[in-house]
Amino acid sequence: MTDPYFSVEYRAQVNLLPLEQDETVPDAEQFEADIPAPFRLISEVTRIDTHQARLLRNLDDHASELVDIINQQSRKIDLMLSYLLAGQDDPDCRYDTLSLGGSGFDFVPRQPMTDGQPVRIKLFLPEYSVAVYAYGEVQTGPGEQHCHCRFTRIREQDRDALIRASLQLQAKQLKARAEQRAQHSKDS
Repeated sequence: MTDPYFSVEYRAQVNLLPLEQDETVPDAEQFEADIPAPFRLISEVTRIDTHQARLLRNLDDHASELVDIINQQSRKIDLMLSYLLAGQDDPDCRYDTLSLGGSGFDFVPRQPMTDGQPVRIKLFLPEYSVAVYAYGEVQTGPGEQHCHCRFTRIREQDRDALIRASLQLQAKQLKARAEQRAQHSKDS
């Protein structure tokens, strides 16, 4: 089966907590109840920010000061949420992603992982006001230095937030490449 979502190269912090032998991925209802409060909070703030951004685009140039004030307030909230989320990060379970997208992410394991190993995931993208609590399955390849983690239980609004962040990352990367090409052409 092919991956329905694209991935973008990006280094983000992720906590991977292998499930115990007797532990299973919860059903949708239990999963929703188990999501830690800071992850719920940032998801709701991100949803509000997305809606607010659409409304602000419709304002004319006379409202630029109002837009600045709203953006500053949003930034203060983002800083407070980042502080709250820092308490959810466990350095002993921390990995860095190599790439990520709506269906999962690639990472380099510190110790060997089992193919098909179920894990609890805490993924952090503070610069995009995204934090995702999910479950996944580790996929290992023969002789490869990295693993893939495929989401097996994730809220759709969190998947959407990851997709939006991936698109923003891709846009930044494409812009940087275009600037490099332009600079290279200018120097040649």
